[in-house]
Amino acid sequence: MAVLKKLNVSEIAAELDQPFSMIHVAVVGDIVVSVYICQGVLAWHEHLDVDELFWVYEGTISLESAWGEVRLRSGELAVVPKGVRHRSSAALRASVLLLHCGFIPQRKNGRRRLYAISGEAGLQRVGLHSTVQALTEACRFQTVARIDGSVVQAAWGGGTWPVEIPAPHDVLFFVLNGTATVYTSQGMVHLHPGDFTVVPHGVVYQLSTTQGTALVQVTQGG
Repeated sequence: MAVLKKLNVSEIAAELDQPFSMIHVAVVGDIVVSVYICQGVLAWHEHLDVDELFWVYEGTISLESAWGEVRLRSGELAVVPKGVRHRSSAALRASVLLLHCGFIPQRKNGRRRLYAISGEAGLQRVGLHSTVQALTEACRFQTVARIDGSVVQAAWGGGTWPVEIPAPHDVLFFVLNGTATVYTSQGMVHLHPGDFTVVPHGVVYQLSTTQGTALVQVTQGG
């Protein structure tokens, strides 16, 4: 049975009252989606087996790394590749979505990265709203980031969207602006800005939005 659950970032963040407290809220294929509070300075660390995607929902954070520093504001994201030493910090409370692979790397035949050479590359800041504004074709998702075999994509549109049915993989839909409705045989969920839901693989569903709605989806990708 595909009973969809609606989640809201602000409501989840309101339950977290300590700096750098975190809660896992969804699983999309191999990807675990968490919400955490960035406030203060986290210790330097690295992950040898998994990438980490930082997506700021509210507030501003600094993301320092061996590849340089980026400042992320609301609606912006960046991926820290495996093996890259990093830390996040914020002078004021910020709500952040954190995405990373939750499976044991050996089960995914993952490649470890023991270290990253300083200056080898740079962290790339992606603005979701500006990316959507630059898209010319409605209802067509464009990849903005990749993380351990999954993709983060953005699009805008209105009406009924073309989707693969049944869903070939788990897919998370997040509303940046506007409103969306996801229908299944078990009912529907209405989504507003800051809301998201996960459609499990194998489910037959329909996606519709009001005109000009901007969406982000997370799903398995090449």
